[in-house]
Amino acid sequence: MHRLCTIVSVFVCLFALSLSAAPKFTFTLDRPEAQYKCGEPATFTVLLAEEDGTPLSQGEMTLTLTRDGRDKISSTKIDLSQQNPATVAGTLETPGFLRLQASYAGGEKPLYAIYGAAYEPLKIQAGAPMPEDFWSFWQQEVQKAEAIPLDLQKEKLDEFSNEQYTSYKVSFAAPGGRVYGFLCLPQGKGRVPAWVSVPGAGPGRDAPAVDANFATLVLNVHPYDPRQPDRSIKELYQELNANGIYMYIGAPDREKVFFHRAILGINRAVNWLAAQPEIDPERLGYYGSSQGGAFGLILGGLNGKFSALVCNVPALCDHLAYKDKRSPGWPGYCSKLKYSPEIEAMVPYYDAVNFARFVKKPIKIMVGFADSTCSPGSVYAAFNAIPTADKEIFNEVGMGHAGRPSFNTSIAWMKKVISAAQP
Repeated sequence: MHRLCTIVSVFVCLFALSLSAAPKFTFTLDRPEAQYKCGEPATFTVLLAEEDGTPLSQGEMTLTLTRDGRDKISSTKIDLSQQNPATVAGTLETPGFLRLQASYAGGEKPLYAIYGAAYEPLKIQAGAPMPEDFWSFWQQEVQKAEAIPLDLQKEKLDEFSNEQYTSYKVSFAAPGGRVYGFLCLPQGKGRVPAWVSVPGAGPGRDAPAVDANFATLVLNVHPYDPRQPDRSIKELYQELNANGIYMYIGAPDREKVFFHRAILGINRAVNWLAAQPEIDPERLGYYGSSQGGAFGLILGGLNGKFSALVCNVPALCDHLAYKDKRSPGWPGYCSKLKYSPEIEAMVPYYDAVNFARFVKKPIKIMVGFADSTCSPGSVYAAFNAIPTADKEIFNEVGMGHAGRPSFNTSIAWMKKVISAAQP
């Protein structure tokens, strides 16, 4: 009886797993590199198959082509009993990304996936020009921030310290509040190179980053202490977002919007790090993804102390891309907030594209051609604005809002750069 129950239980589990395995879209383009000149057709092939590779033969899938997720070009319903895989073709007449959205509603849950083709992306420009007073505004804000006492709070974290390294929770005063982060210092190494990172969107980090032979400074954008005895970082984050998601707080006032404090506080934290006796200020690096990628562009332009920067799928780019019939990057101020002239006037001052115009050090950027969060056109607008010739972009065909090995290899490159110079 026990044997029978075991066999039945295993059968039930396997049956449940088979039910839960959803079909999957697979995309290919007639050019694997997914690069086209304006006016050339791009042909997508789409297969909707079971987990074992068997094509679905019932129901319909819908294939919709748009200009970067906005203006619809075509929409086609495919009878899977007649055609699977299916092909669809389209083009763009101006630089941008041709996005294919595939959807299927015949399963337990609706399926949705996207793919993208690039049309002369090196010609993509921001949807709006930089304000004439952009640089003077931020220089003025930096000076105002520096007039505030730094009020450094530095607490050793014994649980993250040993004979090889010492870790600290740190915080700094900033206009409208504070910024918090974690410093980790190698012991007995003399003056060492250091890298800085800002996390992606979410609650932030509540622990330091340890990296042999490098000092590290991880800085959260949020105004709360991430290590509190009576509340978890998740609870603090939920409290922050109780009356609206954090990135929209304070809009449209350009001196009260959420990232005003974060940018100025993190900028002065970098200045503080560079001035520490354990740190070689000529060997600073940066890496980050999404929101963190945006801060790489922001700090790379505003601060200028970094020797090498790595920005994976950077956010906060090209907020006014819709003026060029393209999708802006996260967080979509003009679409997620009720539109107003005041919002449109504010967002250029928080556009990573405009900070990118002042980046003069080596930089590597990763872009996902299927990224619907930080649209590839917005990332290219930032890349194209960078004046230094020492820049490289990794075209990740088929990648959404994620990371691939190019991100890790670029981080390794950054560490090599900041390790090369000697104190």
